[in-house]
Amino acid sequence: MKISKIFAAIAATATAVSMIAVSASATNWANASYADDDPSTVKVISVDENKASFTATADGAAAKLRITIGELLEEADVANVKSATWTVTYEIPEGTAAGNGVGGGTYFGIKNSTGYWISPDYDDDGNAYWGSGTYTATDEAKFLLPTEVLAADSELVFMDWSNHEAITAMTVSVSDLKFFDGDGNEIAQKAYAGAASAPAAEEAPAAAETPAADNGAATTSATTGNATAASIAAVMAAAGVAAIAAKKRK
Repeated sequence: MKISKIFAAIAATATAVSMIAVSASATNWANASYADDDPSTVKVISVDENKASFTATADGAAAKLRITIGELLEEADVANVKSATWTVTYEIPEGTAAGNGVGGGTYFGIKNSTGYWISPDYDDDGNAYWGSGTYTATDEAKFLLPTEVLAADSELVFMDWSNHEAITAMTVSVSDLKFFDGDGNEIAQKAYAGAASAPAAEEAPAAAETPAADNGAATTSATTGNATAASIAAVMAAAGVAAIAAKKRK
């Protein structure tokens, strides 16, 4: 009995630690929206605590997803951020024009991220194509100077700037966003605000049954909304080699 209780306690502890780890890595993407105070800069497809997915509103256009750091971190923690990392994933249907590839970067409040570039696949004859369907890259930002201090209203603008001719066929997702302090410790993020609306839909009177469930399903989403001015970054590609040049747009 004692041994079984010890194992049960260990299992409970492991579960609790696992839950803490998931919570720390979750991101409040609920208010992710368009940049530059311009709805044409992005089409938000979906958001949850794990990722934000978006695409461009027109082929050959840049896609820019904006959120402020104050929506992700407690105000007391913002100034402690010394680095951040995240994953960028492209879902590209087979047969989509390959071009030179896709790439982008992030205007991260006070400076530009390292940026990323994803090259297409090539057949034996050297013809470019998208074959796997899912392509992943990582990006990061580091704040090494004493003057590089984020504020709660610092904007994070995640951008595809490849101006791909078939960009609307692609879905871009940002996930695994993590913030670290100067000692490399991960900074806990705010809870996902979008989850707060879920219980309300479930509190409909039981007597309503099917009709009430149908009506309740037609709730509006808060994944898009108002945004203030954001920033510009550019990825210029040629034959699979990219360089990022960016500046903040007021």
